[in-house]
Amino acid sequence: MERHERIAFTLVEVLICAGIMVVVLVVALDLFSAGGRTSARLTSRMGAQQTGRKAIVRLLKEIQEGMEVALPRPGMTLSYAVVRDRVSLPRWYFVRPDHTSSIAGQTLWVLARDPKSGAELPPEQLLTGIKRLTFTCRSEGALQVNLVTEEGGQEYGILTTIRLRNLASAEEVW
Repeated sequence: MERHERIAFTLVEVLICAGIMVVVLVVALDLFSAGGRTSARLTSRMGAQQTGRKAIVRLLKEIQEGMEVALPRPGMTLSYAVVRDRVSLPRWYFVRPDHTSSIAGQTLWVLARDPKSGAELPPEQLLTGIKRLTFTCRSEGALQVNLVTEEGGQEYGILTTIRLRNLASAEEVW
Protein backbone atom coordinates (compact mmCIF):
# COMPACT_ATOMS: atom_id res chain seq x y z
CA MET A 1 0.00 0.00 0.00
CA GLU A 2 1.21 3.36 -0.93
CA ARG A 3 1.37 6.13 1.64
CA HIS A 4 0.54 9.65 0.55
CA GLU A 5 2.13 12.52 2.43
CA ARG A 6 -0.28 15.35 3.22
CA ILE A 7 0.99 18.70 2.03
CA ALA A 8 -2.18 20.83 2.60
CA PHE A 9 -5.18 21.20 4.92
CA THR A 10 -8.58 19.90 4.00
CA LEU A 11 -11.46 22.27 3.39
CA VAL A 12 -13.17 21.18 6.62
CA GLU A 13 -10.05 21.96 8.68
CA VAL A 14 -9.74 25.42 7.12
CA LEU A 15 -13.42 26.23 7.80
CA ILE A 16 -13.18 25.10 11.45
CA CYS A 17 -10.06 27.21 11.96
CA ALA A 18 -11.72 30.25 10.34
CA GLY A 19 -14.77 29.84 12.59
CA ILE A 20 -12.63 29.68 15.72
CA MET A 21 -10.70 32.79 14.64
CA VAL A 22 -13.96 34.72 14.03
CA VAL A 23 -15.24 33.84 17.52
CA VAL A 24 -11.92 34.90 19.11
CA LEU A 25 -11.93 38.21 17.17
CA VAL A 26 -15.55 38.99 18.10
CA VAL A 27 -14.82 38.39 21.80
CA ALA A 28 -11.66 40.53 21.63
CA LEU A 29 -13.48 43.42 19.89
CA ASP A 30 -16.29 43.26 22.44
CA LEU A 31 -13.75 43.52 25.28
CA PHE A 32 -12.09 46.54 23.66
CA SER A 33 -15.41 48.31 23.03
CA ALA A 34 -16.53 47.66 26.64
CA GLY A 35 -13.26 49.21 27.83
CA GLY A 36 -13.92 52.26 25.66
CA ARG A 37 -17.45 52.67 27.01
CA THR A 38 -16.20 52.36 30.58
CA SER A 39 -13.51 54.93 29.90
CA ALA A 40 -16.04 57.39 28.45
CA ARG A 41 -18.36 56.90 31.44
CA LEU A 42 -15.50 57.47 33.91
CA THR A 43 -14.35 60.56 32.03
CA SER A 44 -17.85 62.01 32.29
CA ARG A 45 -18.04 61.21 36.01
CA MET A 46 -14.60 62.74 36.65
CA GLY A 47 -15.69 65.89 34.79
CA ALA A 48 -18.75 66.21 37.03
CA GLN A 49 -16.63 65.68 40.14
CA GLN A 50 -14.04 68.22 39.03
CA THR A 51 -16.69 70.85 38.28
CA GLY A 52 -18.32 70.30 41.66
CA ARG A 53 -14.99 70.41 43.48
CA LYS A 54 -13.95 73.67 41.81
CA ALA A 55 -17.21 75.34 42.76
CA ILE A 56 -17.08 74.08 46.35
CA VAL A 57 -13.45 75.22 46.74
CA ARG A 58 -14.34 78.68 45.44
CA LEU A 59 -17.39 78.83 47.70
CA LEU A 60 -15.35 77.50 50.62
CA LYS A 61 -12.69 80.20 50.23
CA GLU A 62 -15.27 82.98 50.02
CA ILE A 63 -17.36 81.80 52.97
CA GLN A 64 -14.30 81.10 55.15
CA GLU A 65 -13.37 84.78 54.89
CA GLY A 66 -16.72 85.71 56.42
CA MET A 67 -17.29 86.93 59.94
CA GLU A 68 -20.69 85.39 60.72
CA VAL A 69 -23.37 83.15 59.25
CA ALA A 70 -26.45 85.41 59.35
CA LEU A 71 -28.83 82.94 57.67
CA PRO A 72 -29.72 80.17 58.13
CA ARG A 73 -29.84 80.38 61.91
CA PRO A 74 -28.13 77.59 63.91
CA GLY A 75 -30.01 74.32 63.43
CA MET A 76 -31.88 75.53 60.32
CA THR A 77 -31.52 74.31 56.73
CA LEU A 78 -32.28 76.62 53.78
CA SER A 79 -31.65 76.72 50.03
CA TYR A 80 -29.73 79.99 50.50
CA ALA A 81 -27.19 81.43 52.91
CA VAL A 82 -26.23 84.91 54.05
CA VAL A 83 -22.70 85.39 55.36
CA ARG A 84 -21.36 88.70 56.64
CA ASP A 85 -18.00 89.53 55.08
CA ARG A 86 -14.99 91.29 56.67
CA VAL A 87 -16.66 94.68 56.67
CA SER A 88 -19.96 93.21 57.93
CA LEU A 89 -21.74 93.45 54.57
CA PRO A 90 -24.15 90.59 53.84
CA ARG A 91 -23.28 88.23 50.98
CA TRP A 92 -26.17 86.15 49.61
CA TYR A 93 -25.54 82.69 48.15
CA PHE A 94 -28.66 81.28 46.51
CA VAL A 95 -29.96 79.00 43.76
CA ARG A 96 -32.12 80.03 40.84
CA PRO A 97 -33.55 78.01 37.95
CA ASP A 98 -31.21 77.37 35.02
CA HIS A 99 -33.48 77.89 32.02
CA THR A 100 -30.77 76.78 29.60
CA SER A 101 -30.61 73.16 30.75
CA SER A 102 -32.86 70.45 32.10
CA ILE A 103 -32.63 66.68 32.36
CA ALA A 104 -35.69 64.55 31.57
CA GLY A 105 -37.97 67.51 32.24
CA GLN A 106 -36.33 68.23 35.60
CA THR A 107 -35.10 71.80 35.99
CA LEU A 108 -31.50 72.20 37.06
CA TRP A 109 -30.35 75.09 39.21
CA VAL A 110 -27.56 77.68 39.21
CA LEU A 111 -25.63 78.73 42.33
CA ALA A 112 -25.38 82.51 42.30
CA ARG A 113 -23.96 85.19 44.57
CA ASP A 114 -25.02 88.79 44.87
CA PRO A 115 -22.45 91.34 43.66
CA LYS A 116 -20.35 93.17 46.23
CA SER A 117 -20.64 96.62 44.75
CA GLY A 118 -24.39 97.10 44.58
CA ALA A 119 -27.79 96.01 43.38
CA GLU A 120 -27.35 97.33 39.82
CA LEU A 121 -25.10 94.42 38.86
CA PRO A 122 -26.64 91.02 38.09
CA PRO A 123 -25.87 88.13 40.45
CA GLU A 124 -22.62 86.32 39.71
CA GLN A 125 -23.05 82.73 38.59
CA LEU A 126 -20.79 80.35 40.54
CA LEU A 127 -21.93 76.88 39.43
CA THR A 128 -24.42 75.35 36.98
CA GLY A 129 -25.99 71.92 36.76
CA ILE A 130 -27.17 71.78 40.37
CA LYS A 131 -29.86 69.25 41.24
CA ARG A 132 -29.98 70.06 44.96
CA LEU A 133 -28.24 72.55 47.26
CA THR A 134 -28.89 73.17 50.93
CA PHE A 135 -27.10 75.20 53.58
CA THR A 136 -27.34 74.07 57.22
CA CYS A 137 -25.98 76.30 59.96
CA ARG A 138 -24.17 74.31 62.64
CA SER A 139 -23.21 77.43 64.62
CA GLU A 140 -22.56 81.12 63.92
CA GLY A 141 -19.15 80.09 62.63
CA ALA A 142 -19.90 76.85 60.76
CA LEU A 143 -22.00 76.23 57.66
CA GLN A 144 -22.68 72.78 56.20
CA VAL A 145 -23.16 72.63 52.42
CA ASN A 146 -24.94 69.70 50.77
CA LEU A 147 -24.58 69.87 46.98
CA VAL A 148 -25.63 67.46 44.22
CA THR A 149 -24.57 68.34 40.69
CA GLU A 150 -25.41 66.69 37.38
CA GLU A 151 -23.14 66.69 34.35
CA GLY A 152 -23.18 64.36 31.38
CA GLY A 153 -25.85 62.18 32.97
CA GLN A 154 -23.69 61.63 36.06
CA GLU A 155 -24.56 62.85 39.56
CA TYR A 156 -21.93 63.96 42.03
CA GLY A 157 -22.69 64.75 45.66
CA ILE A 158 -20.63 66.82 48.07
CA LEU A 159 -21.26 67.26 51.78
CA THR A 160 -18.85 69.56 53.59
CA THR A 161 -18.74 71.84 56.61
CA ILE A 162 -17.17 75.26 56.19
CA ARG A 163 -15.77 76.96 59.28
CA LEU A 164 -15.38 80.73 59.28
CA ARG A 165 -11.81 81.85 59.93
CA ASN A 166 -12.62 85.40 60.93
CA LEU A 167 -15.18 84.66 63.64
CA ALA A 168 -12.76 85.66 66.40
CA SER A 169 -11.86 88.89 64.60
CA ALA A 170 -15.56 89.82 64.51
CA GLU A 171 -15.61 89.77 68.31
CA GLU A 172 -12.50 91.98 68.43
CA VAL A 173 -13.98 94.59 66.06
CA TRP A 174 -17.27 94.95 67.91
